[in-house]
Amino acid sequence: MANVNSDLDLLPPPICSRDESAAACFVPRPLKIGPVEIGFPVVQAALSGYSDWPMRIVARRLGAPYTIAEVLIDRFVLDLKDRARTKHHLLVTDEEHPVGAQLMGSEPDDFGPAATRLAEAGFDVIDINFGCPVKSAVGGCRGGYHLGQPETALEIVSRVRHAVPPDIPVTVKMRRGIDDSNESRDRFFRILDGAFERGVAGVTVHGRTVEQKYVGPSNWDFLREVKQHVGDRTIIGSGDVFTAQTCLDMLRHTGVDGVSVARGAIGNPWIFRQTQDLAAGREPFSPDLTEQARVLRMQLDLCQQIYDEKKSLATMRKHAIKFSRQHPQSEETRIAFAAAKSIDAWLAVLEASYESGAGVNE
Repeated sequence: MANVNSDLDLLPPPICSRDESAAACFVPRPLKIGPVEIGFPVVQAALSGYSDWPMRIVARRLGAPYTIAEVLIDRFVLDLKDRARTKHHLLVTDEEHPVGAQLMGSEPDDFGPAATRLAEAGFDVIDINFGCPVKSAVGGCRGGYHLGQPETALEIVSRVRHAVPPDIPVTVKMRRGIDDSNESRDRFFRILDGAFERGVAGVTVHGRTVEQKYVGPSNWDFLREVKQHVGDRTIIGSGDVFTAQTCLDMLRHTGVDGVSVARGAIGNPWIFRQTQDLAAGREPFSPDLTEQARVLRMQLDLCQQIYDEKKSLATMRKHAIKFSRQHPQSEETRIAFAAAKSIDAWLAVLEASYESGAGVNE
């Protein structure tokens, strides 16, 4: 397993808000998940429908020390054939190590064999999803549903931990409970403590409940409580991190060992570099239109290596729509990308909006 960003193995720089005194600064610890050295403690989350191989490679090239592939259903992994149309789901290349795979499902019996297949594909970490709040997952007795049944959740953890080699860490993604009831809180801590007892190397905790979905604030005070509860065990925080500053604020406020950037990385793969810049006291990198175009072309090229034109277009159209939020004419650019019906049309929008005319670097 390859270490990343060897310069980050040195003592990390202090993190300070610009309006704070030096006394308020602290030194972030490099993140480690079991035997896997990560480095700077801000990583890319599993992003359903987004964190495919091209997005992960872009994130790695732009500073993400660790990424997780989009969540896969355990039965889908077990039934997956070596076909051109679907084999990208198990694609791992040398450039992206360390990289995690995330599993979601309903039956404990399926998790172990699926985890084994992901480990054999080359993923460095196996992450178990007990946090997805969407209706299809919870209604299918998957994801956040398991926060309501600790015994089943912990059986899943045991099956995965026993199925994969000991040098491959197992981690868990959780929300703070089904809802804000005392019963949900008790179940959360039963699963948290039990998962560590069964050998997980770290737990990512999202500060919202399953019931909240993506509405309302993420409870960072709860993340701080969780970190204090587990001591030196690894906790990664998640929720409401959309800028470099909020990543550093979470580290400082909660004491967690790392920050998992989810929606904040969609359309802004520079957030990892920006956070490292800010932590080092540098002005965070601001991508001009030329840089944005370069990265969009890079991601298109990666898509075309593994997808047909239809899938490449669909993937790049949704990513470009998110990228367009940084464009000076964001609404017009968003509409133009959304209307593209072919790769050539998509490229025409890219050239007209990013690469032609005066003011390209506005």
